[in-house]
Amino acid sequence: MAKTTRIRLDVEPDPEVHVIGISSHVNDYRLCWALNLSLGIALARRDRDILDIAPEGTSRHAAFDHDDPETLVRYTLVSNRGGAGLLLKDQRSADFFLVVDEQAPVAPEVLLERVRAADFVLAAYRVPFDQLRAGHKLLQ
Repeated sequence: MAKTTRIRLDVEPDPEVHVIGISSHVNDYRLCWALNLSLGIALARRDRDILDIAPEGTSRHAAFDHDDPETLVRYTLVSNRGGAGLLLKDQRSADFFLVVDEQAPVAPEVLLERVRAADFVLAAYRVPFDQLRAGHKLLQ
């Protein structure tokens, strides 16, 4: 009698977030200041950076968060460039990523326009989360 084996795959669904790639040549704290003014939020640096361990070495990537107490929406700015390379290697043109919960009270198009209008932002564009190979690194 043949023995049947059942395999169960537990796949986590993609998180419900909007990701905006940002090109900017200023330091992270200056970009935070500009985004805070443009979006009306208060991004603050985390105590711990995001660590990326790769064959090239370990790199640290700064992360800034804002949790809106009224809407319970989280805004996170993550630096794509670190000491040993890029956090998301398939997104070379982005210096930073802004990750915003999908429940944000602002429409994605309006959010993108506000990011583009911020000082020091050279370019901003939407990045579909499901097309990022290592998008989970932005959620750490």
